[in-house]
Amino acid sequence: MITADFTFVREMTTLRGMRQTVIPAAALLAVAAFLALPVAPRAAEPAGLPPPAVDELFGLPQVRQPRVSPDGTKIAFLFPHEKKLALGLFDRATKESRMILRATDESIVRFFWKGNDRIVFEADVSGNESFFIGSTDLTGRTVLRLGESQRIAYNLTGDFAGILDVLPSDPDRIAVAGFFAGNIDNAMYVGGAPIVARLNVRNKALSPVFEFRDSERYWSYVFDHRGQLRLRSRLAGDTMVWEHRHDDRQDFKEVVRHPFHGYMETWQPRGFAADNTTLWLVSYAEHDRGALHAVDTNTFALGAPLFVPPQGEIADLIVSPDRSRLLGVRYEFEREHHHWFDAERAALQKRLESTFTGCDIRETSVSDDGSVSLIWVGHDREPGTYYVLDRKAGGLTQFKRIRELDPARLSPRRPVSYAARDGLTIHGYLTTPRGHPPGRKLPLVIHPHGGPFGIRDSWGYDADAQFLASRGYAVLQPNFRGSGGYGREFLNKGRHQWGRAMQDDLTDGVRWAIAQGIADPERVAIYGASYGGYASLIGVMLTPDLYACAVNYVGASDLEITFKQRGEDEWRFGRDFSYQREWVGPTRDYRDETSPLNYVDRIRVPTLHVYGAEDPRVKINHWSRLEPLLKKHGKDYQAIVEGRQGHGFRDQDASVSFYAALETFLATHLMKASVKVGPTRTIEMPAKR
Repeated sequence: MITADFTFVREMTTLRGMRQTVIPAAALLAVAAFLALPVAPRAAEPAGLPPPAVDELFGLPQVRQPRVSPDGTKIAFLFPHEKKLALGLFDRATKESRMILRATDESIVRFFWKGNDRIVFEADVSGNESFFIGSTDLTGRTVLRLGESQRIAYNLTGDFAGILDVLPSDPDRIAVAGFFAGNIDNAMYVGGAPIVARLNVRNKALSPVFEFRDSERYWSYVFDHRGQLRLRSRLAGDTMVWEHRHDDRQDFKEVVRHPFHGYMETWQPRGFAADNTTLWLVSYAEHDRGALHAVDTNTFALGAPLFVPPQGEIADLIVSPDRSRLLGVRYEFEREHHHWFDAERAALQKRLESTFTGCDIRETSVSDDGSVSLIWVGHDREPGTYYVLDRKAGGLTQFKRIRELDPARLSPRRPVSYAARDGLTIHGYLTTPRGHPPGRKLPLVIHPHGGPFGIRDSWGYDADAQFLASRGYAVLQPNFRGSGGYGREFLNKGRHQWGRAMQDDLTDGVRWAIAQGIADPERVAIYGASYGGYASLIGVMLTPDLYACAVNYVGASDLEITFKQRGEDEWRFGRDFSYQREWVGPTRDYRDETSPLNYVDRIRVPTLHVYGAEDPRVKINHWSRLEPLLKKHGKDYQAIVEGRQGHGFRDQDASVSFYAALETFLATHLMKASVKVGPTRTIEMPAKR
């Protein structure tokens, strides 16, 4: 937890590594005639190059989240310092880099500019997902504590706040929600109700917008370009109520109600146009995969859509630096695509794509006047390289690669699809070791994503997949039913299917890989984190003949305690929406039918279990309940429990240690073809409901 002595250290030392990454001015490239740079994908090299080391893949990145200043003269960025992420600054004129500040007890996880002279940042201590909010000048001398993290687990002592909107048109304030005590050092508890407010990042002045009542559960907020709170949604039982007003002087009035979904709400407001009357809104009312509308907030009539994705779903709106002008839409199916409304931005994207052939390309940060921007370029074997595009100078300059990994040492990743047992098409991605000849049966790791709902695996660089493929395994990552990216109906098919149809999709993926000659049926493992950890647990219990071993990383072992305590169900009133009831299972008996604690005796293969002691999502008692049963039934297992880690290890040493253990575990139990899983027997699956 962040304590009262949470301090920052300011260092003026030049960061030599950052200086060396900038191409000299003489090497600037004309925008009209981009030169192809070596980040573009290349054909797979013959096997023989050494695989990347664990710390190359899972150590802290060289750079994270670079952001250009509003005037375009500087770039702030996160970088590794003493095994934590510190905040640095690069001056484009002098080509010098220096540290602004570092936290003494945790990494800084994200930040944004507030004017040209101040940066607002957040830090997450011990993985508890209660974020400290601070602001600093560019010297690191004036650091303000804007919002505190929780001091004690499950108790809101000290400030407990979140950022709602950066309010780019307001030079001093941001929009926040939460608790704000006058003196956090002496606060034993938080009194009063949480508030939505505007918070001055230069002097901590708080301007409340409205206060919550005890029974109110507000879900989302939309501010306009004046910084006025215009639209909010609240949960009333199982109904989402949308309320609107034209400015802060008016009362909110209800405009529409929709059944509450939990993941893909019928309305998803994305921001206001320059007139502060037109609202860009993605609606699922008429299109299963969503449609983009420009809504007049005087009437809230949707009208004809501006864009409906031909495949997949809308991922992002691409807007002007002040967020007032709609330039385009990014949408994703097997790969990401763009639809453009602005001809100039479309032309720029076309030139970039012709330069970086086969890559994903995004403009991640832009100066206020649009003349300077950061361009991220990546692909399946490249975590990404950032370039500075200077439109006035007519040049494109390399800033920094995220990791110094040779793409020739990594493996291609391709989209695949197969039919589930009920005929539903399941899409996903297959990564195979470089130099893998066609038809060779490989040891396979099926790697289900977390979530599970609304989350998806995407094409591009995936550290886990590259790590496993570099060690000789084929890696299958299915976007099973319930995943995001394939429409509301597909997502809804995962409702109440923990250990049921969602698990069948994974089983069917393994059988597809075996039938295709990709996987050796005697050498299949399942490994996942969060929901994927649950899927690994239940997989070796309900389909014990399918897997030679399993890795459960922060996975739920008891569906009855999942989402309790600091989870969504803690705040229910009466008939309020319950995630556990609506998405996991409708009754305790139903949830118990696929709760891993009830099937430990069915495990027949070695398992590895990994948990963080400070995990706020999958509490450590999931492991404290599971381990005694593994011992009781004499199961072959290994365990890693890290203190001061949460839902996935963020600490560099903890992360590297885990993957080193994973490498050894899989090499011992999966790589050798002589692994035997015992005689075949049939396990009855729970009844479908």
